[in-house]
Amino acid sequence: MINKKLNISFFLIVAIAISTHGQGNTPRALKEAYANKFLIGAANDLTMISDAEAANIKMHYDIITPENCMKPQPIHPSEDKYDFTTTDALVDWCQKNGLKVWGHTLGWHSQSPQWFFQDKNAAAAEAATQAATPRPAADAPRPGAGRGITGPLASREVILERLKSHIMTVVGRYKGKIIGWDVFNESIADGGDGKTENLRNYSWYQIVGPDVITLAFKWAHEADPDAELYYNDYNIEQGAVKNTGKHASSMLLLKRLIAEGAPITGVGIQGHWHLDTNLDDVEKAIENYASLGLKVSITELDVTATGSNSGATGVRQGDRTIPAENYQKQAEVYRKLFEILMRHADVIDRVTFWGLSDTRSWRRGQDPLLFDGELNPKPAFNAVIEASSYK
Repeated sequence: MINKKLNISFFLIVAIAISTHGQGNTPRALKEAYANKFLIGAANDLTMISDAEAANIKMHYDIITPENCMKPQPIHPSEDKYDFTTTDALVDWCQKNGLKVWGHTLGWHSQSPQWFFQDKNAAAAEAATQAATPRPAADAPRPGAGRGITGPLASREVILERLKSHIMTVVGRYKGKIIGWDVFNESIADGGDGKTENLRNYSWYQIVGPDVITLAFKWAHEADPDAELYYNDYNIEQGAVKNTGKHASSMLLLKRLIAEGAPITGVGIQGHWHLDTNLDDVEKAIENYASLGLKVSITELDVTATGSNSGATGVRQGDRTIPAENYQKQAEVYRKLFEILMRHADVIDRVTFWGLSDTRSWRRGQDPLLFDGELNPKPAFNAVIEASSYK
């Protein structure tokens, strides 16, 4: 009788221990779930975060991407003026709290001040105008491309020297503090048949020429030889299965950069997606980029719970009701996506969510992230955690 009681007690203790061990091993934090797989990041300038948001960042993320403050316009508003205030504070906060920083972005057709392209007199007038223009809020929608450059243009040589100086100054300032950079951003135009690179027909690509991207990579590498250097764009996964459209154009661009000796280490698929996004294209794009010897990151991830757009701002305010089942669909998209990323974890470097919560997102109103406005985890959060055990 005594032995039977001892045996029953033994099995109870073992069962409790196994149960407790299992609970203890269930990841509660995103970065814990994907430790030793790839970095998990979020985007924000960290200028107006609450204590709760700060705690959430420290708990869940390995790396921060500045959402706006490092773009050319805010960090370098005129040729003789840099504004490092916000970026310095962000880098300092991340260093103190054990997070890495990713630089975004050195070259872009949007939010690049006109002085880069104008002759001196026109640039001075533009700088005065820009100084009087309020800066957008961190969560503001992306501004338009601004195709028109007013006044006479500077020479190609002068424009390139300005860009080189910008890159050398910004990258050099954060050498050893920022692990990598989006060197050029969104260079490929929408549409196109995929038979050419289909670069935008204005801004850097028209005024200077396609080689500006290669040169920018070389200058960034010169400024910080240890930094990872990425080309970053949206919708470049579209058409990957059939090698058509924007994906095919991206492959042509990347092959050219490599052939021209650009020290490119990876490609960023932004990942502004929705409930009906073709995940087969996402997986094939990862495989195709990896075949070029490049790392791959999902750099601006959000999956809208309503709407079908993949890059344009949708419902941002006013009355709207998102059906409860949409949040379950959203969770399944996130689950399938992270299962894909786990299958290719050997080439995936980083996954960054574009924002902190549904109300701290450029797609506010479409509830695209893992946390609601009160930082409560949504079904999508649980799906992403569960996907980390995928084999």
